[in-house]
Order: sequence, then structure tokens, then C-alpha cells
Amino acid sequence: MMITSKNCLKKTLLLTFTLLIVISCGKSDETQSSDPTLFDSQIIIGSTDWKEISDLSTTHSIRKASSPVADVTLAMAQSRCTGFLISEDVLMTNEHCIPSASDAVGVTASFRHLKGVGESSWETYDCSTFLMNNVEHDFALLKCSGSPGSKFGFVTIDSSEKSADQSIYIVQQNCDYYLDRGCDWTKKYSTGSITEVSGEYTHNADTLGGSSGSPMFDSSTHKVVGLHHAGYGNNGMGRGYENYAVKMSEIVPVINSRFPDLFSSNDVPGEVDVTENNNSIAKAFKLSGDNQSLQGLSVDSSSDLDYYSIEASSGDKVSVSVNFSHSRGDLDIYVVSSSGKVLSKSETSTDNEKFSFESSGEKVYFVVFGYQGAVNSYSLNVSVESLDVENNSFEAAKEVSFSKEKEFTLDQNDTDFFFFELSSSSSIEITVNFLHSKGDLDIKLFDSSKKVVASSLSTKDVEEVSKYLSKGKYYIQVYGYKGVGNSYKLSVTK
Repeated sequence: MMITSKNCLKKTLLLTFTLLIVISCGKSDETQSSDPTLFDSQIIIGSTDWKEISDLSTTHSIRKASSPVADVTLAMAQSRCTGFLISEDVLMTNEHCIPSASDAVGVTASFRHLKGVGESSWETYDCSTFLMNNVEHDFALLKCSGSPGSKFGFVTIDSSEKSADQSIYIVQQNCDYYLDRGCDWTKKYSTGSITEVSGEYTHNADTLGGSSGSPMFDSSTHKVVGLHHAGYGNNGMGRGYENYAVKMSEIVPVINSRFPDLFSSNDVPGEVDVTENNNSIAKAFKLSGDNQSLQGLSVDSSSDLDYYSIEASSGDKVSVSVNFSHSRGDLDIYVVSSSGKVLSKSETSTDNEKFSFESSGEKVYFVVFGYQGAVNSYSLNVSVESLDVENNSFEAAKEVSFSKEKEFTLDQNDTDFFFFELSSSSSIEITVNFLHSKGDLDIKLFDSSKKVVASSLSTKDVEEVSKYLSKGKYYIQVYGYKGVGNSYKLSVTK
């Protein structure tokens, strides 16, 4: 076929799209039109490359992203589509699947229609409450009873404009019924890319009828950027040229005009879970050992485990807080050993979980997970506080770690002593940072015989000592000029 002919036919196709409701769902596509080239069907492009979601590990990013996607049964039409949760109880699919409120009657969504999972375990919810639909952008919203998102999570929407060549994948409920009439439309994913950007996205991931209402994910962020809804060029066997998805940048403003609070906790630009894939002790995300806050984290499947490690200086008080809304899914924390043995638990039924401990200087591991398979987003806050230890003499000196800047407070008429040991000769830099305007601090460095080997007595915001030292034990004294007090940060590097 000439390219010019294809473009002409494509224009004809798009103009007639709203009249072809028969495209919408399931095996309705198995009925052939009088002109297969014009038949507005979602299609497979080239060889079939979709794969079973259940073939992926439970910690795989695509499998975790697929958790809110469901097999949508349309009782009134005696057909099916695909849908996905955009909040804990709101399901999105295509308008041509739900063209009117009456078509929502009896609709159910099954979130675990996976290969090898029996129908009794599909986790099916009633989603028959009609919220809205939109013909122009081919989407519909249904409300589900039982808040399935508290267990299966819901997608994160990316409403920014994407460009051609962006890698994407489609999660859908389908099978190649052209080759096998009795096949099982289990949850699958197909990879591809955006091939053209105009009024909507053109893409080359494989789909068929029944894929209507599938989310199109950005492969790098695993956020939903489009709503798959149509294809071009069915040759009578479900094979054709290209597929189409409505841009989320077009859909979100329409939804916001009706339901302004729906995306308030969902579409948060720039929030990326920087800790993934921290699904085992071996891959535990290493926290800094200082005050730290992480946003945009999530337990997004029933099998998701988020592991962290933290190593603070001996004697520090470490407090860890996991902040979330309990009503959207209960999360718990277990403190575990390096072998995975549970040492302590924080498992309340309130909004947040937290624990604290006095550091022995050793690495501590903990894991965040959903109670009974719950899913939820959360933030993580870590505070590290130096305990008020009377280190005002050589004998009570507190050990400092190399390459870690720590905060301390010096009271009036007080002095702080620290020590470090060198196993071999080395160049050492000692830095004390503070605000001179709040009180001038000075430092002295002593050897093991308590003899001064260096000092810094400036009137700046920093006191520094840089010296080559032999093997042995050394002491640092921090004190206020004429007995003043101040807060400061101390670091020792070599």
C-alpha cells in the first residue's frame, strides 16, 4: 500500500472512530468488518511480543506498576475491557467501553486475573458506580466499592507532554484470540515506543480488542502518560500498522474540572522513588547516617519489601519515621539483622510508624512493608542526635568517625573533648564550622601524652587544623573564647 493511501485511510479512520463502538472491547473485535483496513481495531504490529506479567518477579518494576490494572467485565455489553485505578477507589477505562451511565451497571474489575491464578482468586470488586465519561478524550471513570487501591495501589499520573521515541509499555488484559479462540486474557505487558506525537500519541506496542482502557507507562519512571484506546489497519487477523493512546496531559485537566481533589495525592511532579530496587537486604538503600528526608516512596504491591540500612556514630540517638495515611493502606516496620532475623517491630494501626535506638556504631537494617499485603505511598524521615554526654575531659572524650560531619552544642563555660586513633601515619584535617557572631569557638589538638601539637584560634566562622600525624591516639578540644557557648559541626578527615 502506498504511504499516501495509508495517510488518507488513517484520516478516514479517525473521523469515523466515534461511530465504531464495536471496536471497544474483548472479542467483539473478532467480528470482521466489510473493509478490514478501515476497521478501527487495536492491533498487533509485526510479531506478537507481549509477555505474561506473572513471568516477572514480584519485585520487578513493571510487575509492581501493573498491580492496579484490572480485567473489566462489562455486564450490559457482555464484553470486556481493561481498566486501572487512579485513586484507591476510582477506575479509569475508555468511554467507548462505558458510553453511558447505564453501561456501568454490573461492571466488575478483577486485579489478579494472572496466568496460573484460578478465577476464585482473581480479587474481583464491584465498580458499577458511574462518575463521568468524555467522548472527545475517550475516557470514563467508575467508582469501586471496597477501596481496592488500599491493597493493589493506584497508578501515578504524569501529565507532562512526551516526545517521539519515548520508551513505553502497555499493561493489558488480553490474548491472541485470532490464533486461539479459547485463549485466556490474562494480565500481560507489551513494550514499545511513542512513534508520533500530534493530537494523541501513536505507539507500536502490541494490543488487541480488550486492551481498550489500558494504561501506557513511561518505561523509565513507570508513571502513566497515556490511555490506550485504538489502532489502525486490522488485516482480518488482528495485525496492522499502529496504535493510539490519549495523552494524560489532555485527560487530567478535564477530570480536575469535575473532581479537583482526585489527583491531589497522586500527580506530584518530580517525585520519584529514588530507593528502588531495595527489595532485599543485599540491595538495602543506604541512608546517610545524618538527618535525612526522602519523599515519593511506595510499597506498591502485596509482595513489595523496602529495605534500608543506616550507620551512625556510636552513642548517637537515631529516630526513623515512616509517614503515611493509614486509611489508604497500613504499613509496618521491622528492624532486622544482616541475616534477616526480626529484632524488633513497629506495627501500630495509626497513621505513622517509627522507632529509635542508640547507635553502637554498627550498621542497622530495617524493612517497610504493607500489613496483609496493603499498598501505600510514604515518606521517610531520619533524625540523628548526639546524646548529651559529659565529654568535658580527656578521660570522657568521645570518639569521632573519619569523613562524617556531626553537629554538637557547646554550653557556656563548657569544653568538649573528642578522640581518634591512627593505625599508621597520615595527614589529618580537622574542621569546626559555626557562626562566629553567636560566639567565638577555638580548637586545640593533643597527642596521647596530652601535649598540644596544633591549634586554631581565629575569629572566623571556621577553625581548621591540617597536620601530618604519626600513628597513635589524639585528642581534640573545642571550647568557647572567654567561656561562650555555640553550636558547631565537627569533621575529621584523612
